[in-house]
Amino acid sequence: MSMEAVLPGLDDPSKRIAFAPTRAAGLARLDAFVRRAGRHYANLRNYDLGSERRDNVSCLSPWIRHRLITEEDVLRATLARHAPSSAEKFIQEVFWRTYFKGWLEQRPSVWQGYRDGLDRALTALDRDGALAADYASAVEGRTGVDGFDQWAQELVETGYLHNHARMWFASTWIFTLR
Repeated sequence: MSMEAVLPGLDDPSKRIAFAPTRAAGLARLDAFVRRAGRHYANLRNYDLGSERRDNVSCLSPWIRHRLITEEDVLRATLARHAPSSAEKFIQEVFWRTYFKGWLEQRPSVWQGYRDGLDRALTALDRDGALAADYASAVEGRTGVDGFDQWAQELVETGYLHNHARMWFASTWIFTLR
């Protein structure tokens, strides 16, 4: 993700905030979201409301991924504002993230298999002009598949996709675009 990536603002749907690669920016994002970590998150987290409205999800992944804030930071802030029962869904999602991170750490062959497959795919792109053209159309959002093309453009513009959009994007990439 580019350090210049843009994430939608929480309080003003027309305002977008940059992913500033600092702990202070991650904590500010967490502080802006945490009041919505309860019922609001549980009821709306599965909806992609568009790139201009992300108040239903935390958008904390860039800071967590780069370890600028930790899962512990997120949980402490959430539990300081909510009872565990009222923010249960959000807390579960943080724990699932931690679980799968640990699962992968215990299975380094999964990461190596991914890297090997990536290397093979990049070699195939270098050797197959038609495949390279199809790939370029996909990453530039020119496939003719409306939802996919919009997500591809959003990903390039913001460096972020809603969790469900990421799943739909991947499914379209694999099963429709092959």
